[in-house]
Amino acid sequence: LLLLSCSGSGDPALSLESLFDAAKEGRGERAVSYLSHAALDSLEAGIGLERMRGNPEEASALLASYGIGMNAGEIDTIGTAPLMVRLVESPLFARIMEDAFLETGDVTVSGSLATIEVELVFLGDTITGDVQMVLEDGKWKVGGEGVRFALQ
Repeated sequence: LLLLSCSGSGDPALSLESLFDAAKEGRGERAVSYLSHAALDSLEAGIGLERMRGNPEEASALLASYGIGMNAGEIDTIGTAPLMVRLVESPLFARIMEDAFLETGDVTVSGSLATIEVELVFLGDTITGDVQMVLEDGKWKVGGEGVRFALQ
């Protein structure tokens, strides 16, 4: 296991692996701490938070089917990061992540930006490509483009 107590400020690949391990272990706060502001913005659009707010009762029922208890009032006020924490901590996410695997390859760093070659096995599919990382608040975090890689 990776040393999850590392700050991740020195090695972008270690930060990405720490995010993945935390997500796989259902540690939502820890996983979300490795998402940049741009990544959270991308996720807000990707998960349709505004659409959920447009029909909070339906969204509440859908989330309940995933094992996430959230009433319509909470949907109107929840931010992207707290919603992602609850998703990562859900029973459905645990089942999805059960057989997931991440392997990091070459890392290219240029100032506060980094690119990591990755192979991700997720839901039986193997995805290879680059994940963009950004140094934010003294810590390497997945950038907005990195989230788009994971959502493809």
